[in-house]
Amino acid sequence: MKVIMLRDVAGVGQKGTIARVSDGYAMNFLIPQKFAEMATEEKVNETHKRKAEAEAMVVKQMAEWKEQATRLANASVTVRMEANEKGQLYSQIPHAKILERISKELGINVKEECLVDVRPIKSLGRTEIDLTLGGKRIPFTVFVERKED
Repeated sequence: MKVIMLRDVAGVGQKGTIARVSDGYAMNFLIPQKFAEMATEEKVNETHKRKAEAEAMVVKQMAEWKEQATRLANASVTVRMEANEKGQLYSQIPHAKILERISKELGINVKEECLVDVRPIKSLGRTEIDLTLGGKRIPFTVFVERKED
């Protein structure tokens, strides 16, 4: 019997795939437990349509990331923070502040998960960080300047 997997089941199939299993296994376990549903022609067509839509979304997302990566490559933002005479910040720069400056200065909304291995920035000057978009690392510069009162 052919079934459409609603969840990943080890040794049978992954969510969204069509699997061939014995009638008893399908009727007594997979379908009652909501791990699968019977693969009617209508549901198979719907599954293929959903898979095509998901692939189109992935292609669109990758194109968007590529465009954002070219805009972010070798770009920089300036963050102004309060610091003492020695150039040490009174508090480290929060990731949200860096993301806010990227959004305002470059017009690109970057999620916090895209920041990679960002060490705490605690002093004035230039700091190199890495962003990840679409699995690619992008070098990025943060300039920290003294905030004037």
